[in-house]
Amino acid sequence: MTELRVHDLSVSLDGYAAGPAQSPADPLGIGGERLHDWIFSPDATEVDRRFRALGDQDIGATIMGRNVFGPVRGPWSDEE
Repeated sequence: MTELRVHDLSVSLDGYAAGPAQSPADPLGIGGERLHDWIFSPDATEVDRRFRALGDQDIGATIMGRNVFGPVRGPWSDEE
């Protein structure tokens, strides 16, 4: 691999990428969805819209872990 790019990650000004108390009901934590409001807002600026459009250009693959879709950490269990 010659290049790695992290994309599509919102982080709050104080450095958090999820809200508190992650659970299956709140996979981004309580209020975690608000981290993405700026990019999906109908009031997004033209700069925001261009930034979002450029974010997926030239991506060959997206590598995700099991915590992407929920708060799953630790060893694998038989149920997974």
